[in-house]
Amino acid sequence: MAQAQRIQEKGDFEMRPEDLKKIKQIFAAYYEIAEFSIPSLEQREFGVGNVKKIDARHLDFANLSAFRTYLCNNTPLFVSHSAAYYGFPGATPMQKKQWKGADLIFDLDIHAEGRYGAYPKLDEIKEDLQRLVNDFLLNDFGIKREHITTVFSGNRGYHVHVRDPAYIALGGDERRELVDYIMGQGLNYGDFFRFTDTSPKKLMGPVPEEGGYRGRLARKTIQVLENKPTRLSRLFSKKEKRDFFVGGIREGNWSKTSLKLNDLLSRLQAVAESLPVSSVNTDAGVTQDLSKLIRVPNSIHGETGLVAKIVKDVDSFQPLRDALLESPTEIKIKFLEDVPELAIKDETTGFRKGDVRELSQPVALFYILKGSAELYKN
Repeated sequence: MAQAQRIQEKGDFEMRPEDLKKIKQIFAAYYEIAEFSIPSLEQREFGVGNVKKIDARHLDFANLSAFRTYLCNNTPLFVSHSAAYYGFPGATPMQKKQWKGADLIFDLDIHAEGRYGAYPKLDEIKEDLQRLVNDFLLNDFGIKREHITTVFSGNRGYHVHVRDPAYIALGGDERRELVDYIMGQGLNYGDFFRFTDTSPKKLMGPVPEEGGYRGRLARKTIQVLENKPTRLSRLFSKKEKRDFFVGGIREGNWSKTSLKLNDLLSRLQAVAESLPVSSVNTDAGVTQDLSKLIRVPNSIHGETGLVAKIVKDVDSFQPLRDALLESPTEIKIKFLEDVPELAIKDETTGFRKGDVRELSQPVALFYILKGSAELYKN
């Protein structure tokens, strides 16, 4: 029974053996036909889990066929691979693996209360995700788009894999510096500005064409003025005052406003605080951990039954619609607790404890794995 016991956000629950058997049958059927793209698979360490996300690691596979056979025969609830490349990925201890480099991995998560609290908020993380990729990875770091893969985590966020040869050899400290930069650690936006010695004084600052945080602040301020002008001041509700200030920003002269300049600087702080990517998960040291295992893209997340999909179009991607397993089958389940309303598979539904419902297989799987339901017995 130990294998059927897992940790959920709400606490422990014990899955019945017949439920676990059904789940593993569904997983195995998916893995027989699943498409995997794991660059240099033979150089990766793999880890699998049932009780925990990783119960066993130091696994290696010679090719995709061997990997698929393992998944179909063993059907773990979780499967991960190393960000790192090794000469001997299955060797122990770690020092014997012969580390060759590692992908740069970023983990973006939504944190919310309750077992289902994160799912209605998954769209909120997309802005951070787009900013991470476009502003930082592409623009600031010069990484080519073909070296970046965005993957839905299968639960509460996204993983970004960077396989740029220029970054593969970076050590843990250097990777931590990248995260600190992305999160805006130690940045003082006041340093972007200076007062001239002229009379009257002018406030000189960044222009939109600049790189890094300086240019981002200028562009974001113009965006705010164009879309939500009163966020900075009611003065900017008047188009002529707004246009005059925007013209000044484009020249690097932030004095073209009747606002007191020190007051302007304090108001700009709120704009500046929106520039870093705050949802990068640094608690687990995902980016800087050179031996970190990360969920295999297109594998199933064992807490949700959702596929860790490779995402091509972030804007249109809806996890509770697009990451569901495809199946015409329906399953009858009984709810063990009240479940809040949730938009899943283009339907908004909520359930009460004791409800018996026949749901599509992927939706039923989701609620069983969340610990809210079980297979119904007549």
